[in-house]
Amino acid sequence: MWDGRIAFGGQRLARVTKADFQERPPEREAFFVVRGGAPTNAPAEYLAIAFASRDANAATRLRVSVAELVPDARVVRSRTGIVAALRELVGTVDPRAHAEALRLRIARANGDETLSAGVGGPKRGTTGAHLALLQAEQAVVIGRAMRGDGAVTMFEDLGPYCFVLGRPESDIREFADRILGPLADGEQHADLVRTLDAYLRLHGSLNAVARDLFLHRNTVRQRLRRITKLTGADLKNADSRLALQLALLGRSALERLAS
Repeated sequence: MWDGRIAFGGQRLARVTKADFQERPPEREAFFVVRGGAPTNAPAEYLAIAFASRDANAATRLRVSVAELVPDARVVRSRTGIVAALRELVGTVDPRAHAEALRLRIARANGDETLSAGVGGPKRGTTGAHLALLQAEQAVVIGRAMRGDGAVTMFEDLGPYCFVLGRPESDIREFADRILGPLADGEQHADLVRTLDAYLRLHGSLNAVARDLFLHRNTVRQRLRRITKLTGADLKNADSRLALQLALLGRSALERLAS
């Protein structure tokens, strides 16, 4: 049975395997191109670049283009709307300039000027390679939502999102659900979520929150008491406020990743 892995020249990838990159059950398609290489004792350094197109019908064409046009790709992974390539670096490279050159080349090959790219890494070793791929895929989705199409987004360009991304979406969701409790259901408690976001963003100033949300101070107080009851968080505690802020950020990241 075909396992989604292709060997070139009878060789298997020495340091990275299919299992290293299959994150979870196939919610999304996973496709791998594996190329051989001589093993070394030193951990290799990897750079991942993910490409995303708005054209839902271009998925197969994009996957083929990435496999053909990304030099020395060790792994090519295809998911819904995203194709990511993992390269083992031999010398020094400017990740942003390199990704932009590849983005332009692949965009021309596909006639898609809106093609976006995201970059993860460089990272060392098999674990680092997996993380670089995940970062690249998240960077292209969040970057496109923040900056529009046709650009290269480094993972570090995501600003505060870097504190919650770089891990599987299931981990982000579990953390947000645990910290926010019932507030994780944003539709049911939309007013409370907006109030909490404003309270954290405006450094706990009741007056500032009231002005920002066009509410009376007493209404803000009532909502904060309800937030405390639902989450069990102490809003006067700095660690609790930080956890809530990260949970809200994670929730926002998941919404962008799903868009």
